[in-house]
Amino acid sequence: MFEISIFCVILLAISYWAVLWVMGRREDVLHGEFVDAGAQAEEPVRPAFPDRPALPERAARPVFPKKPVIAEKPVQPAVAEPAAAAAVPEQPAFRQERLESLLNSIKQDLNQLVEK
Repeated sequence: MFEISIFCVILLAISYWAVLWVMGRREDVLHGEFVDAGAQAEEPVRPAFPDRPALPERAARPVFPKKPVIAEKPVQPAVAEPAAAAAVPEQPAFRQERLESLLNSIKQDLNQLVEK
């Protein structure tokens, strides 16, 4: 296990050097110098972010007119509803025959599934 970890570290170093070589940093690969020694501390460093461009003056925001007030229409009572309700006689919500037939069909389906 120890030998495998040493081999992995060596393989990682070789792949790191290969990536540097492909990126064009051949001097770093050959000499191991990762810091440019020729840079002077007095030289100004280029800022990471450029200066923001000046924004043009914005015009005043337009004032929107106020919403118009719409008068509500009076609600007319429905005339046809009482006649329709009177024409249909009241029926019970559930009929006993329908519920029994539904229960029987469910029982038959379940029995068929159990037999398979």
